[in-house]
Amino acid sequence: MKTLTAIAIATTVLTASTASAGLITTPSKPVFDTIVSNLGLQVSEETFSSYQGFSSSPTTGAAGGVTWTAVASGGLYAEDGVFSTNSPGTSIQFTFSEPVNALAGTFFATAFNFTPVPAILVAILNDGTTWANLTGPAEPYGNFVGFVSPTGATISSITLNFSPSTAFASVGSMWFGVVPAPGSIALLGAAAIIGGRHRRA
Repeated sequence: MKTLTAIAIATTVLTASTASAGLITTPSKPVFDTIVSNLGLQVSEETFSSYQGFSSSPTTGAAGGVTWTAVASGGLYAEDGVFSTNSPGTSIQFTFSEPVNALAGTFFATAFNFTPVPAILVAILNDGTTWANLTGPAEPYGNFVGFVSPTGATISSITLNFSPSTAFASVGSMWFGVVPAPGSIALLGAAAIIGGRHRRA
Protein backbone atom coordinates (compact mmCIF):
# COMPACT_ATOMS: atom_id res chain seq x y z
CA MET A 1 0.00 0.00 0.00
CA LYS A 2 2.95 2.32 0.58
CA THR A 3 3.86 1.96 -3.10
CA LEU A 4 0.30 2.77 -4.16
CA THR A 5 0.24 5.86 -1.94
CA ALA A 6 3.55 7.11 -3.31
CA ILE A 7 2.40 6.63 -6.89
CA ALA A 8 -0.93 8.31 -6.15
CA ILE A 9 0.68 11.36 -4.55
CA ALA A 10 3.19 11.71 -7.37
CA THR A 11 0.49 11.44 -9.99
CA THR A 12 -1.70 13.94 -8.15
CA VAL A 13 1.13 16.47 -8.07
CA LEU A 14 1.67 15.99 -11.80
CA THR A 15 -1.73 17.55 -12.65
CA ALA A 16 -3.85 14.72 -11.19
CA SER A 17 -4.38 13.13 -14.59
CA THR A 18 -2.47 11.05 -17.10
CA ALA A 19 -4.62 10.59 -20.18
CA SER A 20 -3.63 8.34 -23.04
CA ALA A 21 -3.79 9.61 -26.59
CA GLY A 22 -7.36 9.57 -27.83
CA LEU A 23 -9.11 9.91 -24.47
CA ILE A 24 -10.36 13.09 -22.82
CA THR A 25 -10.42 13.10 -19.00
CA THR A 26 -12.50 15.66 -17.10
CA PRO A 27 -13.52 16.18 -13.46
CA SER A 28 -16.54 18.23 -14.57
CA LYS A 29 -19.98 16.67 -15.11
CA PRO A 30 -21.21 19.59 -17.29
CA VAL A 31 -18.10 19.33 -19.49
CA PHE A 32 -18.56 15.56 -19.79
CA ASP A 33 -22.23 16.04 -20.73
CA THR A 34 -21.33 18.62 -23.37
CA ILE A 35 -18.64 16.45 -24.97
CA VAL A 36 -20.77 13.31 -25.17
CA SER A 37 -23.68 15.35 -26.53
CA ASN A 38 -21.49 16.90 -29.23
CA LEU A 39 -20.26 13.42 -30.18
CA GLY A 40 -23.84 12.17 -30.45
CA LEU A 41 -23.34 9.44 -27.86
CA GLN A 42 -26.29 7.80 -26.12
CA VAL A 43 -25.79 7.99 -22.34
CA SER A 44 -27.32 5.78 -19.66
CA GLU A 45 -26.91 5.97 -15.87
CA GLU A 46 -26.44 3.20 -13.31
CA THR A 47 -27.57 4.47 -9.90
CA PHE A 48 -27.14 1.14 -8.04
CA SER A 49 -30.46 1.85 -6.32
CA SER A 50 -31.66 -1.72 -6.93
CA TYR A 51 -28.80 -3.18 -4.87
CA GLN A 52 -28.94 -3.52 -1.10
CA GLY A 53 -26.74 -5.50 1.28
CA PHE A 54 -24.07 -8.05 0.48
CA SER A 55 -23.39 -9.30 -3.04
CA SER A 56 -20.95 -11.98 -4.06
CA SER A 57 -18.08 -11.24 -6.40
CA PRO A 58 -18.52 -11.04 -9.32
CA THR A 59 -21.80 -9.14 -9.46
CA THR A 60 -23.38 -8.29 -12.81
CA GLY A 61 -25.88 -5.59 -13.73
CA ALA A 62 -27.05 -3.57 -16.70
CA ALA A 63 -28.03 0.00 -17.55
CA GLY A 64 -29.25 1.23 -20.92
CA GLY A 65 -28.05 -1.85 -22.77
CA VAL A 66 -24.58 -1.79 -21.19
CA THR A 67 -23.84 -4.87 -19.08
CA TRP A 68 -21.24 -4.42 -16.33
CA THR A 69 -19.53 -6.86 -14.00
CA ALA A 70 -17.97 -5.77 -10.68
CA VAL A 71 -15.22 -7.75 -8.97
CA ALA A 72 -13.71 -7.16 -5.52
CA SER A 73 -11.86 -9.40 -3.10
CA GLY A 74 -14.18 -10.19 -0.18
CA GLY A 75 -17.34 -9.39 -2.10
CA LEU A 76 -19.41 -6.25 -2.56
CA TYR A 77 -21.90 -4.33 -0.43
CA ALA A 78 -24.52 -1.73 -1.31
CA GLU A 79 -26.52 0.68 0.81
CA ASP A 80 -28.86 3.51 -0.22
CA GLY A 81 -27.47 3.85 -3.75
CA VAL A 82 -23.80 3.49 -2.79
CA PHE A 83 -22.07 0.44 -4.30
CA SER A 84 -18.95 -0.54 -2.37
CA THR A 85 -16.42 -3.22 -1.57
CA ASN A 86 -17.23 -5.42 1.42
CA SER A 87 -13.62 -5.31 2.64
CA PRO A 88 -11.43 -2.25 3.25
CA GLY A 89 -8.25 -1.69 1.30
CA THR A 90 -9.36 -3.70 -1.72
CA SER A 91 -9.81 -2.46 -5.26
CA ILE A 92 -13.00 -2.74 -7.27
CA GLN A 93 -12.97 -3.42 -11.00
CA PHE A 94 -15.81 -2.91 -13.46
CA THR A 95 -15.68 -4.61 -16.85
CA PHE A 96 -18.16 -4.10 -19.68
CA SER A 97 -19.40 -6.82 -22.01
CA GLU A 98 -20.02 -4.12 -24.61
CA PRO A 99 -17.10 -1.65 -24.58
CA VAL A 100 -18.22 1.97 -24.18
CA ASN A 101 -17.04 5.18 -25.82
CA ALA A 102 -17.50 7.26 -22.66
CA LEU A 103 -17.43 6.37 -18.99
CA ALA A 104 -17.95 8.49 -15.89
CA GLY A 105 -18.71 8.07 -12.24
CA THR A 106 -18.76 9.54 -8.77
CA PHE A 107 -16.00 7.60 -7.01
CA PHE A 108 -15.15 8.05 -3.33
CA ALA A 109 -14.07 6.20 -0.19
CA THR A 110 -16.22 5.32 2.81
CA ALA A 111 -15.76 4.09 6.36
CA PHE A 112 -17.40 0.91 7.68
CA ASN A 113 -20.67 2.80 8.29
CA PHE A 114 -20.67 4.25 4.74
CA THR A 115 -19.61 7.70 5.93
CA PRO A 116 -17.40 9.32 3.25
CA VAL A 117 -13.77 9.71 4.28
CA PRO A 118 -10.87 11.61 2.67
CA ALA A 119 -8.79 9.37 0.45
CA ILE A 120 -6.59 9.23 -2.63
CA LEU A 121 -8.22 7.62 -5.65
CA VAL A 122 -6.27 6.02 -8.47
CA ALA A 123 -8.56 4.99 -11.35
CA ILE A 124 -7.03 2.96 -14.16
CA LEU A 125 -8.67 2.13 -17.49
CA ASN A 126 -7.87 -0.93 -19.59
CA ASP A 127 -5.62 1.10 -21.92
CA GLY A 128 -3.54 2.47 -19.03
CA THR A 129 -5.24 5.86 -18.81
CA THR A 130 -4.92 6.90 -15.16
CA TRP A 131 -6.69 9.45 -12.99
CA ALA A 132 -5.44 10.24 -9.50
CA ASN A 133 -7.07 12.72 -7.15
CA LEU A 134 -8.20 13.40 -3.60
CA THR A 135 -11.80 12.46 -2.82
CA GLY A 136 -14.05 13.81 -0.11
CA PRO A 137 -17.74 13.93 0.87
CA ALA A 138 -20.17 12.24 -1.51
CA GLU A 139 -21.85 15.46 -2.58
CA PRO A 140 -23.50 15.39 -6.01
CA TYR A 141 -20.76 15.23 -8.65
CA GLY A 142 -18.22 16.22 -6.00
CA ASN A 143 -16.03 13.22 -6.79
CA PHE A 144 -16.88 13.03 -10.46
CA VAL A 145 -14.47 11.97 -13.20
CA GLY A 146 -15.33 11.26 -16.82
CA PHE A 147 -13.45 9.66 -19.69
CA VAL A 148 -14.49 10.23 -23.31
CA SER A 149 -13.10 8.87 -26.56
CA PRO A 150 -13.59 11.32 -29.45
CA THR A 151 -11.80 8.94 -31.84
CA GLY A 152 -14.07 5.90 -31.57
CA ALA A 153 -11.75 4.01 -29.20
CA THR A 154 -13.57 2.01 -26.56
CA ILE A 155 -13.29 1.47 -22.81
CA SER A 156 -13.71 -2.09 -21.55
CA SER A 157 -12.78 -1.77 -17.87
CA ILE A 158 -11.96 0.54 -14.97
CA THR A 159 -10.18 -0.35 -11.72
CA LEU A 160 -10.56 1.84 -8.62
CA ASN A 161 -7.91 1.85 -5.89
CA PHE A 162 -8.09 3.94 -2.73
CA SER A 163 -5.58 4.84 -0.03
CA PRO A 164 -5.58 4.58 3.05
CA SER A 165 -6.03 0.83 3.44
CA THR A 166 -8.87 1.36 5.93
CA ALA A 167 -11.11 2.85 3.23
CA PHE A 168 -13.83 1.04 1.30
CA ALA A 169 -13.88 1.75 -2.45
CA SER A 170 -17.33 3.17 -3.25
CA VAL A 171 -19.32 4.33 -6.27
CA GLY A 172 -22.37 6.60 -6.26
CA SER A 173 -23.41 6.53 -9.93
CA MET A 174 -21.84 5.58 -13.24
CA TRP A 175 -22.63 6.86 -16.73
CA PHE A 176 -21.99 4.96 -19.97
CA GLY A 177 -21.84 6.59 -23.39
CA VAL A 178 -22.17 4.51 -26.56
CA VAL A 179 -22.69 5.13 -30.25
CA PRO A 180 -26.43 4.72 -30.89
CA ALA A 181 -27.47 1.61 -32.80
CA PRO A 182 -28.18 2.20 -36.52
CA GLY A 183 -31.92 1.87 -35.89
CA SER A 184 -31.78 4.56 -33.20
CA ILE A 185 -29.86 6.89 -35.51
CA ALA A 186 -32.45 6.37 -38.25
CA LEU A 187 -35.26 7.19 -35.82
CA LEU A 188 -33.48 10.33 -34.68
CA GLY A 189 -32.99 11.37 -38.30
CA ALA A 190 -36.66 10.77 -39.10
CA ALA A 191 -37.71 12.77 -36.06
CA ALA A 192 -35.50 15.65 -37.17
CA ILE A 193 -37.02 15.62 -40.66
CA ILE A 194 -40.56 15.53 -39.29
CA GLY A 195 -39.72 18.29 -36.85
CA GLY A 196 -38.21 20.37 -39.66
CA ARG A 197 -41.29 19.97 -41.82
CA HIS A 198 -43.50 20.95 -38.92
CA ARG A 199 -41.52 24.13 -38.28
CA ARG A 200 -41.73 25.18 -41.94
CA ALA A 201 -45.45 24.49 -42.26
